Amino acid sequence: MKSRVAAFRGSKHFQLKHVTDYVIAAIAIPGTGSLSNAAIIDLGDTTIVVDTFLTLQAASDLKEAAIYLTGKPVSYVVNTHWHSDHISGNQVFLPEARIISTTASHEIMDTFSRQRLSQYKENIEQMKHSIDEQEVDLQQEQDEKLKQELTWDNASDREFVQALPHLVHTVPTITFDQQMVIHGRNGCVQLLTFGGGHTQSDVIVYIPDEKLVVTGDLVLSKHHPVLTNANPQEWLHILEQIEQLGIETIVPGHGNICSLRELREVKDYISDILVLVAEAMQNKQPIDSLEVPDKYQGWSFTTYFKSNLTKVQTLISALEDDQ
Repeated sequence: MKSRVAAFRGSKHFQLKHVTDYVIAAIAIPGTGSLSNAAIIDLGDTTIVVDTFLTLQAASDLKEAAIYLTGKPVSYVVNTHWHSDHISGNQVFLPEARIISTTASHEIMDTFSRQRLSQYKENIEQMKHSIDEQEVDLQQEQDEKLKQELTWDNASDREFVQALPHLVHTVPTITFDQQMVIHGRNGCVQLLTFGGGHTQSDVIVYIPDEKLVVTGDLVLSKHHPVLTNANPQEWLHILEQIEQLGIETIVPGHGNICSLRELREVKDYISDILVLVAEAMQNKQPIDSLEVPDKYQGWSFTTYFKSNLTKVQTLISALEDDQ
């Protein structure tokens, strides 16, 4: 498989990384229509793709890579959660592949996500104008790291808007509530959900024989976790359960292939955010005055730090109101 990975023509959207003889990671290239990572799993007679990127262009390259590497069409696509950067390329894999998610994610994708896409399509010109304005504004940014990240975000937004007219919202046809096993000649993979942490419902793809897990955005490598739709306490609990699986290798939702060290860094980050906000609220300190802690200064997704603070403040305030 390593030789086939090296021989693949390549894609501007992702870089293929050989993880094991059966698992290839597609690591997103910043500023392209991938945005998130994906994975290709070869079970010999069955090919599985995990997540399908932000745009049709990136998904088409992913499908081509999967067929080239395995010599077979994709049998299944697994959506780890409902966020656009993980599901927008679903249609590319039809009709050969069947798409899988949790029941809860399917419900969100079939309602909220479907409605949101319709709204996007109705406002394409407005979105293009907004992207143009953002590009002008980011030229004034003095922080070079942040400026680079905003430039990448802007480029990804442009590619997404370019794909919008051709995007057909495609929801899973197979759902499960706790676990599902897919068997193949070379082994099996377990699709597991421990509930909702990053979103209302998150899936991990666990390959026991390889001591490997594909986590979606439950684990990010050197990226700020995104708490917009999160339940932080449940997220921490889910990560503890993943730790107990005895894994050694993680294909994260964003960032490079990693290990339990990065999983524990995500746990530390979430715990630190909870403490930072709680202390600020207790001291009547505006959370806007809080700075990114030194150990997270080098991480990507910098813009999410402030929104993460706001999310946690809202959650804490809601808990206090209920007491």
